[in-house]
Amino acid sequence: MGPLMPHDLGSSGATSSPPVTAAGGVLSRTAFRATFENVRLAIERAMTTLEPLHLQPEEASSIELVLAEALNNVVEHAYAPGDEGHIKLVLRHGRAGLLIEIRDNGRPMPNGRAPLGDNPKDYARADDLPEGGFGWFLIRELARDLVYDRENGENFLIFRMAIGRR
Repeated sequence: MGPLMPHDLGSSGATSSPPVTAAGGVLSRTAFRATFENVRLAIERAMTTLEPLHLQPEEASSIELVLAEALNNVVEHAYAPGDEGHIKLVLRHGRAGLLIEIRDNGRPMPNGRAPLGDNPKDYARADDLPEGGFGWFLIRELARDLVYDRENGENFLIFRMAIGRR
């Protein structure tokens, strides 16, 4: 990936910068190696960063669920097994809610766009449910203004959570 990054220095594999309190400002920037353990740690840190927003329990749960689905998808699908991948996570807060930006330099999403996901209600019996696909359905149900693009070998996914609005 190039030069040594800040996340290469910490034992946990993740680092964060301090929150900025200006309206629409960056609450946190985190960069970490793409592993399931580091995703868990990054989500814990993100939720701690969001504590000053005094979110309702449902809002916090929605954020945690969407972050887990999106970040774990990067670990599982963007990088081949054994590849050392990296993820960048930026959280911003402003009048429209929480803006979440996820970047990685793994493989692009199929067909160059984020999947729609499968609605579990579309299946008559539990036995008919396909493996996977529900994560994207949940992300799209809970997030707003979702944009996926790829530029210069980097994937970026940006979406808004209409919570903690000012």
